[in-house]
Amino acid sequence: MTVSLRFSLTAAAAVLFGTALPSWGQGGAAPTYNDLARFVAGLPAAPSSSLAALERYPSVQRYQTESRSMNEEWRNKRLQQLHQWAVKEIHPSLSRPKVIKYPFGGPDFVHVATVFPGVDEYVLVGLEPLGSIPNFLAMSEPQLAEYLRQLNHTLRSIFLRSVSTTTEMREDFGHQGVDGVFAVLLYFAALTEHDVLDGRFVKLTPTGEAVPSDPGSADGIWLQLRTTKRMAGFPETQDLYYFKTDLSNDGFKPNAPFFTFLDQRPGGVCYLKAASYLMHTEAFANIRNYIVGTTDSLLQDESGIPNDFLGLYFNLSYFGKYNGPIDMFSEYDQPSLRAIYQSGAAKPLPFGTGYRMRDEDSIQIFGTRKR
Repeated sequence: MTVSLRFSLTAAAAVLFGTALPSWGQGGAAPTYNDLARFVAGLPAAPSSSLAALERYPSVQRYQTESRSMNEEWRNKRLQQLHQWAVKEIHPSLSRPKVIKYPFGGPDFVHVATVFPGVDEYVLVGLEPLGSIPNFLAMSEPQLAEYLRQLNHTLRSIFLRSVSTTTEMREDFGHQGVDGVFAVLLYFAALTEHDVLDGRFVKLTPTGEAVPSDPGSADGIWLQLRTTKRMAGFPETQDLYYFKTDLSNDGFKPNAPFFTFLDQRPGGVCYLKAASYLMHTEAFANIRNYIVGTTDSLLQDESGIPNDFLGLYFNLSYFGKYNGPIDMFSEYDQPSLRAIYQSGAAKPLPFGTGYRMRDEDSIQIFGTRKR
């Protein structure tokens, strides 16, 4: 299916930078997706990139300095520990997953790619808008400075919380400029050492095919990535999808386009983090039942699928320390999960994640399907 999306960069740019967005004339060739990813990540532009000319601006230099500092914090304080833990505790039990499904994750590619590097396909789902990439070359320096300030604020809020909440993302994306997840996805691709080879806005057909679309009617974004940071035997290139779609029972049901899209990708791994305990309610029973019925493995915190329900389908391993839900989700305490952790069955967890960023407060539950 993804073969139909692998167009030349020139053709893809016609969709991304078409009539809905400014022209990229301005005395230089249109930047590639990789140029754009490096720019929003605060990395130096390639000498051949038309974006290199923007590095003379103090606002861009300041953004690069701030981004470099934040990127180092990402890697040293969180991503390195997360990856090392996954290599030791998770990877030995995986049987070559070809797809990682991350419902309720929004644009959080950075964590899923760190835990599961180099998988064929990543499918991220949220309610945050798709957004666009403006013509940086056509901006005045004050306009560019304001865009980069907004983008830095959004990225830093995700960094500090390790999670993007829909409410706060809507506020972040409510400004003129940073209007959705597109720039965040590009930033996370660069942060996790991926080259961005191509991209498209896509729309889902009734048969679950992701086909090229204009931005105004698109359901999602597709990026083709390449990385050397991948597990043995995994492909050189990866497909990253982000879909803005409703996962409640009203939106996620048999024959719905996104339901059919997932049906074409059986098995794989489901990753759940800061999922608002939605699948503890019957309003999200369809996606909960779909996950436990179709995926081979699952990694989540306590806000994903109820532990009692998971135990019916998966062999479970526990990590961290369970202190119950945070105050705003206090009604979703799980007595059986508390008993498991009090029994001493859980192994240590060297990082914070989800709603609890202190190492001593967070948990991970890893499940492999019962055979």
